[in-house]
Amino acid sequence: MRRAFIAVLLVLVNTCVPTTLSSARGAHGTSWPLLASMSSPEPSRVTPPAPELATWERQFDNHGNADMAWDIVETPEGDWVIVGMTGPTPCQLGCNWDGWVVKTDSQGNILWSRQLGGNGADLLTSVILAGSNYLITGSKYVFPYARQAWLLEITPDGNLAWEKTLGGGQDDSGNEIIATPDSGFLLIGQTKSFGTGDGKSDVWLVKLSANGETLWTKTYDLGAEDMGTSIAAFAHGRFILTAVACTGNCGGLFQQGFASYMVIDAAGNMLKSETFNQGPKNKFLKVKATNDRGAVIVGATSMEEKFPSEDTWVVKLDPDANVAWIQTLKSYGKYDGGFDIAQTPDGGYMVVGYSQVYQTPEMNFDNFCLLRLDGKGNVLWTQFWGGPDNDDARSVIPSADGGFILAGFRDAVSWPLNAIPGPSDFYVIKTTAINNTKTFLPCITKNTYD
Repeated sequence: MRRAFIAVLLVLVNTCVPTTLSSARGAHGTSWPLLASMSSPEPSRVTPPAPELATWERQFDNHGNADMAWDIVETPEGDWVIVGMTGPTPCQLGCNWDGWVVKTDSQGNILWSRQLGGNGADLLTSVILAGSNYLITGSKYVFPYARQAWLLEITPDGNLAWEKTLGGGQDDSGNEIIATPDSGFLLIGQTKSFGTGDGKSDVWLVKLSANGETLWTKTYDLGAEDMGTSIAAFAHGRFILTAVACTGNCGGLFQQGFASYMVIDAAGNMLKSETFNQGPKNKFLKVKATNDRGAVIVGATSMEEKFPSEDTWVVKLDPDANVAWIQTLKSYGKYDGGFDIAQTPDGGYMVVGYSQVYQTPEMNFDNFCLLRLDGKGNVLWTQFWGGPDNDDARSVIPSADGGFILAGFRDAVSWPLNAIPGPSDFYVIKTTAINNTKTFLPCITKNTYD
């Protein structure tokens, strides 16, 4: 039923004064190797040596709402800005969700929060620095049209500098925004208003000026219900973007589809594309540039699992955007996947996402999952945080002090259906610097390519 929660959340997403929030709880992470068996009950509590990671954990609650963080950025002062959404619970259809922005100091103490939005399901998914301000994107319902991409800039003290929506008369959305070398920005997302006009969605790319004005737009049709999920600067002035395409049961428990990545030039012209359609379901959710001038992509795949189950999936690309290696990371539960990835100073990786630590009849035991990979994608160790309900890590970034920070949500509900999404909170974990000299028992992985 864990996917039932995600299916309802997708329906919610598609279809301000600072607040007093609770922040809390000491570190209580656990660590164990991932197992290849899918039928294991609660995992053994005999664990390998674990790194001392958590500096602090915080949960942020907006007056009992369901609160879900999507992204985080560090400011030049060492503070943190977290973005996501907040709304009523329980909620199945037609609820009024808002974007929510929380700023904390370096220790996770709240400096201010801001709730923004209107009537309908509004969501903030990506935040970056724009000079001294914070540039944020997501999607917002715009009457009488539909959902549109939402772009807003917030000052360091929490004031709204400006906001605008981009789109047409059908559903459009922004998933991620990045800065470009010409002082502009690129926003990637999904559009039904533009593109092929066949009633299906296309990947949507918008080039923006430094002040947020649209310079040009591009659409890319993969032949299904297509959505751009992530974009990153690539070697030789190019960019690489990732996409998912739904071919059946879109937004439901048994969704099927394929994943693609595309290399484009600075004008958005397609230079190269690759599609992964082996098995019933593949998803690319985040792409990041790597220090060898290549890139790394993380997501989930059912190639090695009995559908609709899925595993965390990592694909490494060389500077020519050819596949260098692929790792499919086997785990305990029925549903596992990676939402974000960050490179470590030694050329390895940190992956965050969702993992069912063990199976329950309701399939509701997801934990915040952090996987430490070496430079070839082999798992060195894993660590979990969270409670008995759904805890998903959506973002991981390196911090200026050599550690990492994870952001997502905790205590979302999958069952019963009339309780979804539950009293979830923004959940943020700050780690210490990674000690690369330690050796931990490896998790079981399966190499797809060398």
